[in-house]
Amino acid sequence: MAKTPKPRPEQTVIVELRERLTRLREILPTLSRPAATKAMAELLAIMGEIEEARSDLDPIKEPGASFDPTNPDTAGRLVALALVAQDKVPLARIARTYGSGVYAIYYRGNHPAYAAVSGTETPIYVGKADPERADARTSREQGPQLYRRLAEHRQRINTVGDYATKHNLPHPLKVDDFTCHRLVCATNAQLVAERHLIETFKPIWNKETEICWGISKHGDAATTRANKRSPWDVMHPGRSWAMAESLEDKMSPEVITELIAKHFTANPPNRSRARIVRGFLSAFVQNAAMTAAEAKDDEDAVAAAVSDEPPPTE
Repeated sequence: MAKTPKPRPEQTVIVELRERLTRLREILPTLSRPAATKAMAELLAIMGEIEEARSDLDPIKEPGASFDPTNPDTAGRLVALALVAQDKVPLARIARTYGSGVYAIYYRGNHPAYAAVSGTETPIYVGKADPERADARTSREQGPQLYRRLAEHRQRINTVGDYATKHNLPHPLKVDDFTCHRLVCATNAQLVAERHLIETFKPIWNKETEICWGISKHGDAATTRANKRSPWDVMHPGRSWAMAESLEDKMSPEVITELIAKHFTANPPNRSRARIVRGFLSAFVQNAAMTAAEAKDDEDAVAAAVSDEPPPTE
């Protein structure tokens, strides 16, 4: 009597996976909402692992990210790359021009809290300026929004710097210690570009980083006076509306300084512009070359396929 062939190891594992999946489907209807949400997240992670295993078995590989010029993420990366390619200009001498877009502000002063980022290629703040008209097609139609936005930041830095100097506070901010990249771009391109810039650089003055945000904050209305004083205004007092006695500090200067130090330990500032450019470009890299072993296997496979082809008919 012939013996039943023993299943191969990979077949045994696949059968077990199917059995466990059947059992999971039986359990799913009984899960609570939180448990179902957690199970869904774990299943998505497993799906990724299964797809990775399937891809490893496929002799024809995926190219990687397909370059799609119409994809908003692609546009965002390209705009961010174009911004970094611009020359840095002193914040004190930005040109008055038409156009909306994105910008990055850099610090090169001696404030001890910002020592790690001072003089580096990591901005202390990034932002966008939306056009005056949502349907603007030219920089003139967009209005001088980018200039106005940077001019506002310059004015705020001047305000707190003058206050610190007048009251003999240590390490006043000086406009001359700031430079910036600025880029006028097509309407709406600034939206996705700003997101990529924040994700890439994690600037400590941006609200998304949740450390020293508040430079873009305007004076609160009378109905919102109960809002707490932003960390930026705690570190750099001088804006009259932010110094109201009714306001409480969001955090103490010591806590903010500690958070900044921890942030730069976890996210060391970039010191190479070329490295930043390579980082942006890496999102577009595709798999183009095989290893030597893969190339030999591919050559053998092609030769075998050619040998199996019927001879051409005359």
